Amino acid sequence: MDSPERNAGEIPTRKEAGQAKRPQAMSVDSWETLSKKVYWDRDVPLERWRERISTGHRSYLPAAVSTMTPTEFVRYYGLSKFKRDWPALRAKLSNKAVKYAPVFDLAWSQAVGGGWNLRPTEDFFSMPERRRNFLTQVARVPGMSIYEVAKSLGLQYRRAHDHATNLLRDGKIRAVETIERGHRKMKLFPTYAPQKVPLGGGTTSQVNSSRKVSPDLIVAA
Repeated sequence: MDSPERNAGEIPTRKEAGQAKRPQAMSVDSWETLSKKVYWDRDVPLERWRERISTGHRSYLPAAVSTMTPTEFVRYYGLSKFKRDWPALRAKLSNKAVKYAPVFDLAWSQAVGGGWNLRPTEDFFSMPERRRNFLTQVARVPGMSIYEVAKSLGLQYRRAHDHATNLLRDGKIRAVETIERGHRKMKLFPTYAPQKVPLGGGTTSQVNSSRKVSPDLIVAA
């Protein structure tokens, strides 16, 4: 029986070690059960599925995204590979399948950035590392100033300003000018965020606050 990928260095619990000594009963999250739910008319070995998914296979990938939860997908594909591959995989989804992508986007954002606002754009991993870190920080904590982002990342202000300028130009973040204690302050936000929250000084802007009820994500993966 194929088993989900275990993170490198992770030590099995005593319960898991005991279970490994005897045959496993069929459970709802076993690969055999899950694969039949998704690909009901064929047998799909786990390793073949992983290989086909990694290449963005035109039938395997849409079927998985439209039927599996993010938890199920990540459990068998592997968290590190999901974090690395999801932006490229998302770009390969058909128009019919892409409507199921948003909950996977949230799972990816949580796994990569620790928040809900990071967008899995296809060029995410081709950005310079420090610019990617800057974008991730803005997504994690919407409403920070350039100075605050620079301080949190240990960047020189000039470098941080350059990153902000490039990200604004590319439409990956946006800036809102506010007035606090009589001083102008430019705050940075992700480019998509549906809920309005006050910024102070009577100014409001669209930001995405943490959800009270999170979707079925990858906490247990």
